[in-house]
Amino acid sequence: MIEFDDFQSKFRVNELLVHKSQYWSWSIRPAQPTLGCGVLSLNRYAAQFSEVSTEEHADLQTIVQCIEHGLQRTFRYDKINYLMLMMVDPHVHFHIIPRYAETRIFAEQSFHDSGWPGVPNLKAETSPNDLLHTLCNTLRKA
Repeated sequence: MIEFDDFQSKFRVNELLVHKSQYWSWSIRPAQPTLGCGVLSLNRYAAQFSEVSTEEHADLQTIVQCIEHGLQRTFRYDKINYLMLMMVDPHVHFHIIPRYAETRIFAEQSFHDSGWPGVPNLKAETSPNDLLHTLCNTLRKA
């Protein structure tokens, strides 16, 4: 399906994959407004959250625990936001936004959560490929 292929291509889901369960994929978001931002997407096309099956909902809990454990262990976030907007990309997915009260350093780069403690500022340029792949590799080991 075109929408699903476009979504996977836009967010580079397979290239930036951290963890894939039976029903969901956790990948690094190509733009990093805060350190460790990701995308949690259903492994099949669904235009509405109400289309998610009982089994997919159960698996969602398991992968969310994996995400939170990995991000907390690796970056020690202060809060975490899950945004399900689906306005531009009409496929069931969440943007995972770790939130930080203080600046974090990773791969010799400084990451400041400019929206803290309010709404996250999602405006960010696409991050360099080397940083994205380093994030993936680091979180895969967490």
